[in-house]
Amino acid sequence: MSMTSTKESSSSEAAWTSDNPTTPGSEAREETDEGGWDGWMAVAGCWCTQFISVGHANAFGVYEAFYEEQYLSNESSSAIAWIGSTQLALLFGMGLIAGPFFDKGYFRLLLLSSSALYIFCNFMLSITKPHQFYQIFLSQGLGMGLAMGMMLTPTVGLVGHHFRKRRGALALGIATTGAAIGGAVDPIMLNNLINRGGGASTESFQRAVRINGALNAGLLVLANLLMREKKSTGSTKVERPKVNVIGFLKERAYVTMCIGWLLASFGVWFPVVYVQLFSTLKGFSPTFSFYSLSILNGAAILGRVLPNFLADYIGALTLLIPMTFGMGATVLGYLGVGSVAEDAVATAILGFFNNGCISLIIAASANSAKHKGEIGARIGMVTSFVAIPTLIGPPINGALLTSNFIWSRPIIFSGVCTLIGAAFLALARIFQASSNRTNGTRITMEVQPSEGRKLSTSGTPASPSSPSDTMKIDDEMKEYEPRTSETAGSVVGIEV
Repeated sequence: MSMTSTKESSSSEAAWTSDNPTTPGSEAREETDEGGWDGWMAVAGCWCTQFISVGHANAFGVYEAFYEEQYLSNESSSAIAWIGSTQLALLFGMGLIAGPFFDKGYFRLLLLSSSALYIFCNFMLSITKPHQFYQIFLSQGLGMGLAMGMMLTPTVGLVGHHFRKRRGALALGIATTGAAIGGAVDPIMLNNLINRGGGASTESFQRAVRINGALNAGLLVLANLLMREKKSTGSTKVERPKVNVIGFLKERAYVTMCIGWLLASFGVWFPVVYVQLFSTLKGFSPTFSFYSLSILNGAAILGRVLPNFLADYIGALTLLIPMTFGMGATVLGYLGVGSVAEDAVATAILGFFNNGCISLIIAASANSAKHKGEIGARIGMVTSFVAIPTLIGPPINGALLTSNFIWSRPIIFSGVCTLIGAAFLALARIFQASSNRTNGTRITMEVQPSEGRKLSTSGTPASPSSPSDTMKIDDEMKEYEPRTSETAGSVVGIEV
């Protein structure tokens, strides 16, 4: 195997590729093992967890409307929003804890424990009493939020482990369509069950939650059966560098990307919480209002797949920038909505943009990893930044909305925050390109079984090495601090 160092162009990023150093045929085995049966089963299992976590959280608008009108009519809109915002904050904020645990090999424990907690809290919600805010907050906001957060990063990270060279972003996009489909199915299911038999009531709400909880429990059981950790194909394992989470904060491009996504998230979750209430209070037909969330999340199916397919060719962060600008502009477009047709079009477009952005930021954060062992921590950190706007965003919007329902205030706030976030993402891409020009080094490794392993830097060959010298070569390579390629077509873009 030889390693060459060449100067990279200013428009491209440093790429990291390697093969298994133990045997000549290991590269072929790794290529054959890319994805495979276990990989696509991981995609299917991740789809199930996305359905019951992000998808279910996307249906909170149904709960918001029912709580305001009946179940928690004694509470303000801002207070009710704390239930959904707490759930969302924990859904993403727990990634900072779950990510490193996943990287250490605790995937199975995380998935089993979070599944059990989710099922328990989901059914506890079905026995809550009207006007008892604390019961609903504990079961739905705190309990289900914790469970969702414990499973989100590990299940998404597992897909990244199985698809490291090819089709990475596409596989992730397919997996996250579970969130879009869940967000489309749950509102229809809950609205129809809650309003069956003469209108919404305490009994119909509790029955609806139990039926929906049974569906969620079945999907979680299926996810636990389908998902398997990726097995190593090499006969000798190379020790991976330790994950330095604090070191992530020293990377200018990565931190700027996190800040940009934090600001953009104010626009992501505004429609999730308020789109159904917006349609209802605008005087549109109840039937359309019931289906507004389904329109939002139905359009997200295309938003989850198409951008991720393109990201395999042009880069996740590069594509995330125009998608985020589009999301901010569409949120501001709600200022002009005055009819059912306009509401439907704006909601569908927004569903495409905001769900595409959610999927792309996960791919972009995984692409920033230097090695496989960082994937969970990188995803966990960027999602933990999202916990801030998901926690305070809906209550702020509720306070801006007031009891007089002045919609222009939360719309302008959310839209402007999203556009500022898009500008930060563009700045992150500039920092990324600048860093590549500064480093200016591209590292490639070629297999030459007959000659053994040779190290060549700037055209100067080193003496042949044996497989036992693997760690020495790894140490020499570390000084280059390689980055993943934004244009390399994978969710991770690296081989360990």
